[in-house]
Amino acid sequence: MLKGMTVTEIREMNLDVQDIEIHQQRISEGVKNRDDLFIPVEDTCRIENGGILPPQYLHQIHRDKPQGFVSFVPAAGAASRYFKPLMDLRLALEELDQNKIKTQHRSLRQQDAPSWPLPPQLTHFLKEENCPRMTLSQAENLITEIDLPKALLHCWKDGPTFLQMKHQEHDKIHGIVAEYYVAPLDQSELFAKHLGQSHSAEALPRYFLEQGEQLSTLRFRPDGMPYRTPEGKLSIVPAGHGKLVKLFQDVRERTPTAHSLFIRNIDNVNGWNPEVLQETELFLVQHQMVLAAVRHIRQSLHSDDLKTAAQLADDLLHNMVNPRPVPAGSWLQDLEKPWQPLWKLLMQGFQCPESHAQRLRKNLQDKGALQELYDRPVNSLGQVPNSGKDIGGTAVFARTKDGEVSICLELPHVSAVDRKRFLEDPTKTTHFNPVFVAAEIPESPRAYDLENCPFWILAEKTILGEPVVYHEIVLYEVIGNSLTANVLFPEISRNLFHPHKTLLDGIKPMN
Repeated sequence: MLKGMTVTEIREMNLDVQDIEIHQQRISEGVKNRDDLFIPVEDTCRIENGGILPPQYLHQIHRDKPQGFVSFVPAAGAASRYFKPLMDLRLALEELDQNKIKTQHRSLRQQDAPSWPLPPQLTHFLKEENCPRMTLSQAENLITEIDLPKALLHCWKDGPTFLQMKHQEHDKIHGIVAEYYVAPLDQSELFAKHLGQSHSAEALPRYFLEQGEQLSTLRFRPDGMPYRTPEGKLSIVPAGHGKLVKLFQDVRERTPTAHSLFIRNIDNVNGWNPEVLQETELFLVQHQMVLAAVRHIRQSLHSDDLKTAAQLADDLLHNMVNPRPVPAGSWLQDLEKPWQPLWKLLMQGFQCPESHAQRLRKNLQDKGALQELYDRPVNSLGQVPNSGKDIGGTAVFARTKDGEVSICLELPHVSAVDRKRFLEDPTKTTHFNPVFVAAEIPESPRAYDLENCPFWILAEKTILGEPVVYHEIVLYEVIGNSLTANVLFPEISRNLFHPHKTLLDGIKPMN
């Protein structure tokens, strides 16, 4: 039940009424019980316990090249973190304070900032030996460059932009049939112009989707009521990368022959040397094989051919290296064919939560439960080996109200105790989450309904000096949990993980 706003107001902002209702309810409860926002970690996923699979996790690979993938690149993010060394300069330019601008100019030159991969006007400004006096127009032009989306910035000095680099990488990878870039609102044309037109008959179809209102939510006050601007209007704000799942159906409609998204961050620069391409294609082709098997199982289940479905499940599980072991005394051991191999693949291969499986069995019987679970999307989320110094999100076995769930957990959901106990111990957190994902394009637009995905973050900010909160979801928690998807967590090489998080990461070109 909405409080403090009307359905008409929400619809006029192109927002989903049901989503906003869920957001408001969760925020009201979350502010009162902040400790409930942490997701307790039972253990980390590792190769030794079957949570993470080895890089080649199928014994036999029947196809040597992937096919039917579309690249999907979240590229709407601003570059505030990337441009952190320039934030004090930006503030000085915004205030048009000539003395502060001069101080920042001198400081940045002492750090050799002219050698950084900066946009042209910033480069020219910092090359000046003496700081020029800035006009309002000149200051605004520099601020515009600092505020550019990272996609339009250079990977390294005089090198391609991140957007150009991604496009070149896609052109080298077998099996990609189209490119999708998520651009900021009203910047699709700018992105398209930046890449330019390709006149090759073999050029990949290219699409730009926008992070618009449908991917947003509302700001709320800490008491759960909507925040309103001084003019009395509701205040809209992006609701996190998790909302990108709403764009998956757009991809399905535009590229109906594709079966999966290949998702990577815009700033993860890999290049295309033979080793990188080989490891990328191994990741993709294994996902493709698993998905093909699951699709055959689905068809068999829905046509009441349980014998074929069971044989396909048994074959796939036996082709997997190191799936999760069956606990001693498990109910799985008491099942007979055709049910046992079908349930074992879900529980051992895709880490389906036991309590969720049992609940569905009780409500729908085995056949109905199996149909519902196999109909979930098949998603592979690559995990990078921990160097011993990496601390970030990781695949874990987490305790939730739905029982133990495997999930690519993000840092805001980890308590201080669990960070110390697990994430800061490289013997326990042996891997971490990169943005290297193969995700099935779901047939149903309701595959990732918000009410079926309980993983969300309470974002807390201030606006005009007033505290505000809003509901945010993270893409890799939404598609990377065993409650809403059939997930695999294969290891990938560090060769596939070269993020540029700040300007200083791009001083030296990659080999």
